[in-house]
Amino acid sequence: MSDQPFTPPPSAPGVEFERGIQLLRSGSHAAAAVTLQRLVDAEPNQVDARVALGSAEMGLGRWAAAEATFRRALDLVPRHPPALRNLGILLATWERHADTLQLAESTLDIDPTHTQALLARGNALTGMERFEEALQSYSQAAGFEDVAYEALVKLGQTYAALGQNEAALTSFDQAIALQPNLALAIFRRGLVRLPLRNFAGGWDDYEARLNLGTFVASSMSFYRPIMGQVARRIASADLANRRILLLGEQGLGDQVMFASMIPDLAGEGATVTCVCDHRLTRLFSASFQGVEFQGLATPPVLAIGADDTVLAMGSLGRLYRRNEGDFPGTPYLRAGPGVRNAWAARLGPRPKGLRIGLSWRGGVPGTGMSRRSLSLDQLAPVLDLPDCDFVSLQYGDVTAELEALNAGRGNPVRAFDPAEIYDFEPLAGLIANLDVVVSVQTSVVHLAGAVGTTCLTLVPHHPEWRYTASGSTMPWYGSVQLFRQPAPDAWAPVVHEVADALRLRLSRRQA
Repeated sequence: MSDQPFTPPPSAPGVEFERGIQLLRSGSHAAAAVTLQRLVDAEPNQVDARVALGSAEMGLGRWAAAEATFRRALDLVPRHPPALRNLGILLATWERHADTLQLAESTLDIDPTHTQALLARGNALTGMERFEEALQSYSQAAGFEDVAYEALVKLGQTYAALGQNEAALTSFDQAIALQPNLALAIFRRGLVRLPLRNFAGGWDDYEARLNLGTFVASSMSFYRPIMGQVARRIASADLANRRILLLGEQGLGDQVMFASMIPDLAGEGATVTCVCDHRLTRLFSASFQGVEFQGLATPPVLAIGADDTVLAMGSLGRLYRRNEGDFPGTPYLRAGPGVRNAWAARLGPRPKGLRIGLSWRGGVPGTGMSRRSLSLDQLAPVLDLPDCDFVSLQYGDVTAELEALNAGRGNPVRAFDPAEIYDFEPLAGLIANLDVVVSVQTSVVHLAGAVGTTCLTLVPHHPEWRYTASGSTMPWYGSVQLFRQPAPDAWAPVVHEVADALRLRLSRRQA
């Protein structure tokens, strides 16, 4: 039970429907879509088949088609729970929270006890950061047996977003008591414990992600054929002198962060092969001697012997970072000297003031892009600092944004071809030549911290767990300083704080 499309049971008549459902559950979305589309064409009023077809279309990234399919199912059977659930999830993925809220409330106007509508309403309000109202919807849903577990998990997440961590943990504990064998509540409890710096309990709970289908599908899908061989809760003593296949997981920033523990693993005397994003292989190879790195785009060879151990990179925390004192906080990544020197030459003489790297946008729809990002105009208090050299570190093509900003500026923001900093070794080499980085929550923060460049990080009011729940520091990186929003969307005071911190650095340099 989680924010994943509902797959109807093979209750509708016909072998074709059963085959479509089996294909869908196995992840064969293209074949499932063909089979289910054929069934819907033959039986247009078959609602369960339409819901399954929409799920397959979502799996293929055909968002507009999936939305139309779910809406047609709701036309045929108004308030159909699985169709409403899946449409709500689709809309939330694209941060169309107002549309989700309208869908839910129009349903609740007719049926105030519609459990999927209560959940959808809570999800929409959460996406709009109207957390107190979301609590009411989730609390009401928790009274219905069919969605009690999911509602309690949602309550826990919402309490955590409000900073009511004890209430959050209580909700997760109640969910776990209802369904002790389900992974979602355990995993979510870990995501509350970790930012509270309860690392021992948090990492233990974090292992539940490996049993969570939605997590594997979104963060480790490449490894699905070997997930059954991934070690759970292994002891470090069992790794001594073993051959280990280490699987990079989640996003680039996560892999950079978790890579800080590769030396701990290699110190066990193990032979380590690490599979990671192909943009990291050069940088990791230059930084960690004696470890073999393979890029996911190669594709890597995942041949596993009977005596080999398969580990997920995020599981290293449970082994090596169980207390705050276990985090060294020192730099551990380093681009090759040729790369660093080439950037030094391209950047030219140091400015009188500071050379500052900028990253102002992070995430994608579905990972909080809107609340994590800001515009270049909002960075004006930083960009107006005198005698500074500004360099874009922003991922992707931002030519139009920079041209609009730089028009008329005597001190334009410099930018390089995105292809030149797509791979993380040249990006790390560029960052190593900067005095300071100013960034929102994105992989640039992790990379700056990993190479030891000062990073002033603009953190939203409800940050990712990696940034902890409070304070100005991250345990992972000694060079990262956090500046937190005092309220949702309140970027102005954060930007001014960062500008003041930079102004202080300028005064010290020029003293």
